Amino acid sequence: MNCSIRAVLRAGFTSLGLALLFLFPHMAWAHASLVDSNPAANEVLSEPPASIEMTFSEHLQPAFLSVQVRGADGSRVDAGDAALSPGDAAVVTASLKTGIPDGVYTITWRVLSADGHPIQGVIPFQVGTAGEMPGGTGAAAPSPLARPDLVAVRWLLYAGLSLLFGLLCFRLYVWRSHNESNSPWLGAGAARLQTLIWTGFAITAAAVLVSLPLQVSWDAGVPVVRAFSPALIGEALQFTTAGKVWFVQVMILLLLSVLLLYAFDHAQPERKRLLWSHMAVILILGIMLAKAFTGHAAAAPIPALTITADFVHLAAASFWIGALAAMILYLPAATRQLPTAESGRIRNEAMRRFAGWGMTAAAALLATGIYTALVHLPSLGALVTTGYGYTLLGKTALLIVMLAFAAYQFRLVRRSSGHTQNGAAVRWELSVGMLVLLLAALLTHLSPTAGAETSTEGGSFRQTAAAGSYTVELAVDPARVGSSSFQVWIRDTGGQPVADIQQITLTLTPEADGGQNQSQEIVIPAKSAQPFDANGLLAALGTWTVRVHALTGSLDSIDADFELPVAGP
Repeated sequence: MNCSIRAVLRAGFTSLGLALLFLFPHMAWAHASLVDSNPAANEVLSEPPASIEMTFSEHLQPAFLSVQVRGADGSRVDAGDAALSPGDAAVVTASLKTGIPDGVYTITWRVLSADGHPIQGVIPFQVGTAGEMPGGTGAAAPSPLARPDLVAVRWLLYAGLSLLFGLLCFRLYVWRSHNESNSPWLGAGAARLQTLIWTGFAITAAAVLVSLPLQVSWDAGVPVVRAFSPALIGEALQFTTAGKVWFVQVMILLLLSVLLLYAFDHAQPERKRLLWSHMAVILILGIMLAKAFTGHAAAAPIPALTITADFVHLAAASFWIGALAAMILYLPAATRQLPTAESGRIRNEAMRRFAGWGMTAAAALLATGIYTALVHLPSLGALVTTGYGYTLLGKTALLIVMLAFAAYQFRLVRRSSGHTQNGAAVRWELSVGMLVLLLAALLTHLSPTAGAETSTEGGSFRQTAAAGSYTVELAVDPARVGSSSFQVWIRDTGGQPVADIQQITLTLTPEADGGQNQSQEIVIPAKSAQPFDANGLLAALGTWTVRVHALTGSLDSIDADFELPVAGP
């Protein structure tokens, strides 16, 4: 590669990174969750409030914000002016109509967190003493996850990028024609190569174009047909990170189509065609980098590092899987007219050249995969207690299978200069790679902390919390004023019950008086089988803090706190 091309590549990467950082300078630090509300869940007020206020753990995106306050008869009593607080994007405020009568009211809210995932919840409260309080905690719950259409489109995007990026990189950087004077876009197999690259471009473009309406449907909670509304699309483009990223990706795709047309134009000078080809690689990387500014990476504690890791992870996977597709779909056509021995030699040489690149891609996948897992998972126990963890384990297992196929193939071609490449092994490796992309697409729509979500169905409470290298699960039934049963499970990082628990103490503290007068302790004796259970009395409605303290046989302490919403009797 000559100096001018290297200079273009360096300038291209630098410009791309600066442009995206300029477009998306403000990134979040964690997944949003509701931390406080006024009125609080299940609070009884003597006078109607003039407004409501909800505080979240992190900044929210201003699009598709919905807050409705309804009375027992279903009529709305809010003024319809819900918005983020001008001084704090983590606070949502909404005014209420004046003179609302005594009764039970329900706040139904839905907001868009910084990582692009909508969360929603219900907060019941009461004005006066008339009426019966409905169930509800106010706790943030994610919208339905892993919608098949969103996962399918994300998988198509990954597959299209792999085909497009992998084929270009394979032909430009990995494999050289046996006649080095030939252009990468001329000679045997050139027509097949261009067809495959344009196919990858078409799949990528289609996935990008369709992704915004589907994302709007999910974010706004509307049917897909309504998501094509110009008003909703405009709101997404103006106020959401996903909308801005979509716009950047569409612009890059337009530029990429022009570059590919020039790169494949035989009337153009060869040097310029190569230059445009290298610039096309930079633009494809730009699509991947833009994608990394959405999803879980955008809500990590150190966004810059996690976005970089997400970008490198996708680029490495796309190169690896795309290069496999090149060896199956392109190389046979490029060597078909050669003698069998020569064809085998060239294909084995291509495999040898790919080995170094492949090991680099595998190392990048391993390093970035471990880093992002440590960032997103609340504990090692989440690997076996959440859908995200199970999917991540499945993806890891499939990557190990891919590495096994790659090692077998590389060992095979090293032993002989003849035609020893095992096409079946490469096909299996590619098939497993496509499954890896599917699980990667699924991961983007799963919550790493789904196991810690609160369930309050039927008036009961159930929640899992991390406690160092352990997970603690608490169930309370019913979560209402009066006598209730308490159950506790304690598991290790492998998801197995901890066997040497000596004693468990539950400390129950109502929020209303700060725990000065009504704190109570429930001591649960050890027993051989979990759950550990006991009965206790919840004397007042409102939010209670339940501290679970367990002592192991080696005198290790296990502590976890839970916010228990207690409804009226």
